[in-house]
Amino acid sequence: MARTTDKLKNFESNYEKLEQLVRDLEAPDLTLKQSLDLYEKAVKLSKDCEDALDYARQKAAAMVDKGDETADVAEGVLDL
Repeated sequence: MARTTDKLKNFESNYEKLEQLVRDLEAPDLTLKQSLDLYEKAVKLSKDCEDALDYARQKAAAMVDKGDETADVAEGVLDL
């Protein structure tokens, strides 16, 4: 499993790949196997993006709870 900080660093890249997979899945000439392969990749990327967003939400909430927008929240402190 990728570390959370790696997922955060790769979020934009993974999101762009996910968008491309969605466009690819809309192609009318895909075989069922091709569609399933693309779908499987899309599900994995979607989970990675969701994990990164969940971590970012938790980090932002922790900063708000502390009342300090620059609070240093160490990796591993949040419940992932």
